[in-house]
Amino acid sequence: MSEQILSAVHGVTTMLFGIYCSAFFLGIKPIRKNILTMFLLFLGQGLLYVIDLALFGETLANMSYPLIVHFPLVLFLSVHYKYPLISSAVSVFSAYLCCQISNWTGLFALAITGLQWCYYSVRILTTTLTFVLLYRYVFRSTKTIFTKNARELSIIGFLPFVYYVFDYASTKFSTLLYSGNKAVVEFMGFAFCIAYLVFLIIYFQEYENKQEITQYSNLREMQLQSMQNEIEQVKISSQRLAILRHDMRHHLSIILTQLQNGHPDKAQEYIHEINSAYDDTIIAAYSGNEMLNSVLSIYHSRFTDRGLSLICNVSTGKELPCSDLSLCTILSNALENSMHALEQLESPSKWARLTLSQKKNHILFQLENPVEKIPAFVDGVPVSTRNGHGIGVRSIIYYVEQLHGQCHFSIVDHCFVLRIII
Repeated sequence: MSEQILSAVHGVTTMLFGIYCSAFFLGIKPIRKNILTMFLLFLGQGLLYVIDLALFGETLANMSYPLIVHFPLVLFLSVHYKYPLISSAVSVFSAYLCCQISNWTGLFALAITGLQWCYYSVRILTTTLTFVLLYRYVFRSTKTIFTKNARELSIIGFLPFVYYVFDYASTKFSTLLYSGNKAVVEFMGFAFCIAYLVFLIIYFQEYENKQEITQYSNLREMQLQSMQNEIEQVKISSQRLAILRHDMRHHLSIILTQLQNGHPDKAQEYIHEINSAYDDTIIAAYSGNEMLNSVLSIYHSRFTDRGLSLICNVSTGKELPCSDLSLCTILSNALENSMHALEQLESPSKWARLTLSQKKNHILFQLENPVEKIPAFVDGVPVSTRNGHGIGVRSIIYYVEQLHGQCHFSIVDHCFVLRIII
């Protein structure tokens, strides 16, 4: 009799656990109204299960459990609480997977004691403890996870779904799991492997998207900073031009006087001085592409602020044969690496020379700067053992490959040379 009571209590706690876990996984608030609603659902499904048990016996009742409890629970969560069907399904499968914690502990207790009442007692206690732990530490985070799009939810729910089908196929509808068949026993390892590989693919895609957004944000920030610098430069140039216009008649008078006095050389020298003054008012435009101009303008300022020289020879059109974002990301990483390398030079000759040209549908890129310490190369790629270094090189290689281009790193006469063809 005591075993029957414990069995009934175990059935009640397991069903309540599954229903409330499925709801709270989704983010349904544990308020009085929702708790009562879910309890009424439990009473309805529990009554159907008891009727099924009485009419057809325990074996058939357990086989029909998904039709009585799981599938109606998925529909209820989707219809009543307006959650997507896939979110509700993944939530129910995840709750079912969590039930296996108490299942294993119960079987472990049964294997040690051989007493059925110990099996049920341990399962009841473990189910209660598991729910408390999930409520305290897990539910608050899963509500965010279960709002992901259908593709991500498919990945999240793949393993719980596979286990759900496997468990019912091998333990409820048959006894394959206990038959000793190696293929059946090893199936979950196979499923874990597939799930892990798919997760790696999705994770990498998400990482790519995040990196692209970060790079895009950085380049937009550079553009904004470049525009601000250009506005300041325009203001300065306007002021200097106003002064030059004001002084122009004085300049012309001095030139005329020098010529009248028979000093054409001095007149030419004075004209060159005026030209130099006008040159300072010219705003540099490296190419016809605005984003490319912004990156070059920003790094030219950064090089100058550090006492470094950046020599640019750029001939590209307004429209590039590849993504502006990708090319500017490559350029930013290359110039950043070059700038850091020059800062470590003890030699006073601290320069970098950039050559960037466009030939029909191809971009030819070369950046060279002097180095004192020759970096180590692995498979033709410079590597660094210092923490936080080497990321720029990997980023360059990644984006060049994305554009189906080629890049080559080399050292020529103590000059580091990066060549890229896209």
